[in-house]
Amino acid sequence: MATSVLACSEGESATGEPITIAYITHNKCNRFHDLGREGARQASTELMATSARPVEVTVIDPECPELNAEGEPTVPGDSCYFSRPQMAVLQEVINRKVDAISIDVFDGVCENDLINQAVDAGIKVVTYGGDAPASKRHTYYGMDNKAAAAFLMDALATLNGKTGKIAFQTMMDENADGGYTPTAAGTFVDRTAGFSEALARYPDMTNAATLPCVCCDYEDPFCTQQAEKALEEDPEITGFFLSYSKLLGEPSLEDNAPLLTAKAKERKIHSVAFDTLPEYLGRMRDGYVDVLLGQKLFGWGYDTVMLAYDLVTTDRQVTPFTDAGWYVVCPNNLEEFERNTQAMDYRTPLSHCSLLP
Repeated sequence: MATSVLACSEGESATGEPITIAYITHNKCNRFHDLGREGARQASTELMATSARPVEVTVIDPECPELNAEGEPTVPGDSCYFSRPQMAVLQEVINRKVDAISIDVFDGVCENDLINQAVDAGIKVVTYGGDAPASKRHTYYGMDNKAAAAFLMDALATLNGKTGKIAFQTMMDENADGGYTPTAAGTFVDRTAGFSEALARYPDMTNAATLPCVCCDYEDPFCTQQAEKALEEDPEITGFFLSYSKLLGEPSLEDNAPLLTAKAKERKIHSVAFDTLPEYLGRMRDGYVDVLLGQKLFGWGYDTVMLAYDLVTTDRQVTPFTDAGWYVVCPNNLEEFERNTQAMDYRTPLSHCSLLP
């Protein structure tokens, strides 16, 4: 577990016991938390200057799940194996009696009871990224994944003229028998539901293949290979919907998916995908993805730390879902988004995506 205390208010007006907030990421292996950590730092800086009580925000990165030489869990048959490092961190901060927890939940089923334990102990809990919707957490900060997936499916339909075969790729877990089943994470359950419901509105479009993509080793081209294999088996596929977009971050995309990348450059295949990691933006510039739907990654840190602080110190009322919205990034506004990211300032709205109505 890697931790860092980001802020401790030392102003003359800050008195009393410190407000302790644990900001817990997915794990060290997750590429999405760079902006979130920066957001938490900025929130900490502001609280340090304005809070009437000292504030301590601790960023905690759980360890990556341990795998054997074959890349498999060292404890076969444990359905919560990949969640164990985060579950250990969660238990630790509960035992420390922190005032609030902001957490990107790895598995809402496996961690449900721990989150309930935290709330029952008087700890304010904000989830972001990954959720535990059946738990007692106070609010989930993020985009409406079901609505976002429907938006992306509509975008793919527009790009493909509302006709033809497409392939759907999402995060899956490998079974003991070598098969794959969709992850139980609420994020991807909702994205699948949104995709399926939106696809049903287009009778001339068909999901020809549902493809696995596994977390979280970006050096492993597994996800890319699955997409290339699907295209080899069915050359009529003209679109890809990437619910989990790790394919865009895997190395040597052209070498591992020559058919996919060639057809994409020829505009014979269109792809839409979630998230806006820097390397994904590079893939858009290369012509391999048309529309990226970006989560408010900076807000994962900034907004959730502020939410947690308010829940501890005020009577702020929250609903179970705090809608962060999303960014729509296309080739025409790609440079705008990159400038905003470099400046860590997203207050300037992006130009409308020219590919969409």
